[in-house]
Amino acid sequence: MIINQTKLFKISLILLLLFLLLVQGLKSREIIKKKELLQLKILEQQKQNHDLKNKYTTKISTSNSKNKNQLIDIKEKTAVILAELEKYNLVLIDFSSTETELNLNLKGDFHSILNFMFYLENNIESLKIVEFKIKENQNELFFFARLKNELI
Repeated sequence: MIINQTKLFKISLILLLLFLLLVQGLKSREIIKKKELLQLKILEQQKQNHDLKNKYTTKISTSNSKNKNQLIDIKEKTAVILAELEKYNLVLIDFSSTETELNLNLKGDFHSILNFMFYLENNIESLKIVEFKIKENQNELFFFARLKNELI
């Protein structure tokens, strides 16, 4: 009877180990499937990132070539800006321009200068304010602005 109990105990331990191995094997298979699924998702994301990068660089290069082909005529922009001075009650003292830059010397009150700067920043897209100075002389304010063609 003792022999049968030890054999029965050994057989039950073997069955228990087999059961544990089977459970562990199923869990391993599940983990391997999850790993493969995650690797597949990673590859899809990398492909999507690569496609988006190509699309972005194509868009940027197209935009840059379009901008180079459409270099603005600074004379036209200068004429538009000078026409707007009267609306803002500003007096033109002096201006100079090159192919890439426009310098303005103006006089007027603070609110007029502030509104004019707001106009330049929001309505004149191709010219960027790179420098400005305001100087007070008695009751008048003198305003200097340097605008640069940002496409160049």
